[in-house]
Formats: sequence, structure tokens, C-alpha cells
Amino acid sequence: MSDTASPEFDIRFTTTRDVRYEDVTLAREAVIKALAHAPRPVLYAKAALSVLPDPAVPRPHLVHFQVDLNGLPVNAHAAGATMPEAINLASSRLRTRVENIPQFRETHHKAHSHAPGPGEATADGHRRS
Repeated sequence: MSDTASPEFDIRFTTTRDVRYEDVTLAREAVIKALAHAPRPVLYAKAALSVLPDPAVPRPHLVHFQVDLNGLPVNAHAAGATMPEAINLASSRLRTRVENIPQFRETHHKAHSHAPGPGEATADGHRRS
């Protein structure tokens, strides 16, 4: 039996034919772990795993995670020499972005709350046109 609880959301996967089932399982576990402490409800999660067929490409394994946290889109992309490397990079980026959502919202709110809109008075009492 697993120590982790089953997520309350489904993860939709898109893969190319060169992606192994083990890589899909690894990506699923990585997304669940990255979203374990999400500050908002997860409305959906999507993952795209692909392998470029060009042997000259140094990092042909591509991963894209797309998540909707209660209306806030969060994306993470990565390329790696191997699929597990790309999955680990993308999940690390996803986790970092999810962890920074409270700071982003607070900073974003502060930046926009100080700028008066058209016709509103500025701090010095003048109207902005």
C-alpha cells in the first residue's frame, strides 16, 4: 500500500509513441508530489511527454506540465537528455512555481492596487485622465 493519498484530481497525459509507460508513471508521481501542498484547489492537470526523433538534438526528451489552480494557470517545461531527467526538471519547476503563488499574488496585488485608474484621484489629490 502506498504512503501517499490518491490525488483529488485527474492528470491527462499526451505522449508520443516513443514514451515508455514507466515514464508516464514517473511523471504522474512527480506531478502529484509537486502539487501536494498547492495553496489552491487543482481544477485540472495536464502533462505532455514527447521525444524528438532527431538524433542531433542534445536534449530530445520534452516534458510540459500544465495545471489550473482554481483559475490560476501554472506551467512548467523542460528538456532533458533522458525522460527521467526532463520529468525531474519540469516537476521541480512546477513545485517552485506552485510554492511561489502566495508571493506572486501578494506582489501582483500590491503592484496594481497603488496605480489609480482613469478618472481616479492619485495620492496627491490630482485626477488621472
